[in-house]
Amino acid sequence: MRQSAFDFVGNLDTLLAVVIGAMLATIGGLIGEHFEDQIERRRLERDAARFFGEILVSIDALVDRALHSQKFGDPWGPVTMRLFRTAMREAEVYDRNRERLFDITSVELRARIHFHAISEIFPLEAIIEGSEQVAAITEILDDRGSLSQERRQKLEERLGVWLNSRRTAIEFIRDEREKTPAICSELEKLARISFPVIPAP
Repeated sequence: MRQSAFDFVGNLDTLLAVVIGAMLATIGGLIGEHFEDQIERRRLERDAARFFGEILVSIDALVDRALHSQKFGDPWGPVTMRLFRTAMREAEVYDRNRERLFDITSVELRARIHFHAISEIFPLEAIIEGSEQVAAITEILDDRGSLSQERRQKLEERLGVWLNSRRTAIEFIRDEREKTPAICSELEKLARISFPVIPAP
């Protein structure tokens, strides 16, 4: 066999080794990227679970304090209303960051968190708006001299509607608040931490 044939076989072996090496490096890189992606996804999911768990617990703690404060003095006084407004601001933090829900892989859990948060935001809005309307109408009704009987009757009807709306909102948020521990229990598994246990009032 001529020397050129030996050179060709030797070059073929070298080429084959280079191709196999390149393939192994590519496969190794793809596997490495996959594992890095998995690790990053788990980190994002853990951070999201911690964030939403803390927000839900915080909203409920403030709602509980507001409901508890109603036992002292004016049930709808400035302290109670400040607590409800603070709870609403916490709910707005959720609303501004809800795109982070997509870091949680479970579609069912994402839906439960979102529906629960919305179901607490709506009654909070109704409580705050209802209290403002009740205060405004009550102030007008207190001015007895300048109102006709018909106008007074209409205002009293509106007052009754707003009082009922506020009462319904309180009942609704009390009922919804009881679902928080079960959701937080699911989030704890992802977050790898325990959230504070706040017993319902």
